[in-house]
This record gives sequence, C-alpha cells and structure tokens, in this order.
Amino acid sequence: MHCSDSDVKGHDDISIIRGWHVNERNFNDVGYHYFIKWDGTIQTGRALDIVGAHCYGQNKDSIGICLHGRKTFTEEQFCALRTLVKALNNKFSLSNADVYGHNNFDKKKTCPNFDVQEKIK
Repeated sequence: MHCSDSDVKGHDDISIIRGWHVNERNFNDVGYHYFIKWDGTIQTGRALDIVGAHCYGQNKDSIGICLHGRKTFTEEQFCALRTLVKALNNKFSLSNADVYGHNNFDKKKTCPNFDVQEKIK
C-alpha cells in the first residue's frame, strides 16, 4: 500500500504518476498495479501479471496499490480500497493480514501515511 505523496488536486490521476515513473525514474510503466483517486475511482496501472516497481525487495510477489494523497485522503478512497482488497484477497486466496504498507518494509518511509489495517477492515 502506498500514497502518491501529493495532495495536489492536479496529481489525482494515474497518468501523472506514470509520467513521474517513466520520465523521472526511467521505469517501463507506472510502478503500481492500481491507483485510487480522491473520488474513489480505481484506475489500473500495470497488469497483474507484470511485476510492479513499488517496493524494493517485495515487487516479485506483491500487488502495488497507491492512493492519491499525502495527508489528505477521502472516505470514498477507503471504501474503494476495501472493495479492491476484498476482490484481490478472494482472487488470490489471501487475507487482510497479507496487506502491508510501504512503511512495513522501509522503516525510513511513512507511506502510506495511514494505518492500513485500520482502513481495510
């Protein structure tokens, strides 16, 4: 789980993140599999069968989900997140215990800047 690290309204679209990742980080595509906008719209990034580029050392067997925001998130986003996590859990026989924030793997990070387990239950 990630956040976009931006509360700028104009950054509320996966195309912006894709531009950052492709043009500034030289990725092949946006690093995330999903992006959730402030209005709760879930946008698709990389296909699930393509390894993400979102969490060093964890990309090979994970799904990257990013919510737009740094400190500002909406209930619409969290509702969409719960729906998405439930669908992915069902598809891959996982549980909420298998969902982690970026900060669980990189202690220098605060991303996603919210308590993942609290928001997905």
